[in-house]
Amino acid sequence: MGRVKAMMMEREELFDEKAFMVAHDCETWHQFSSKMESHMDLVNHMGLDDVMNMLAEIWTEYQESIGKEAYGGMVKDD
Repeated sequence: MGRVKAMMMEREELFDEKAFMVAHDCETWHQFSSKMESHMDLVNHMGLDDVMNMLAEIWTEYQESIGKEAYGGMVKDD
């Protein structure tokens, strides 16, 4: 793997880690996405749609984990 690609992947991982930390401090998607704007420089090599999809996936995963905790790990699948 090239050095530049490795650097971009590291930056994406750092962005991902920051997003999970920020999600814990937010109550709404708007609050979460607004706070993540200050970290967008980490993924400036990605398209905005890709970044927003990444954030949406992280937010959804975080919300699901909250739901599982609230219901003792039991989530009803439809």
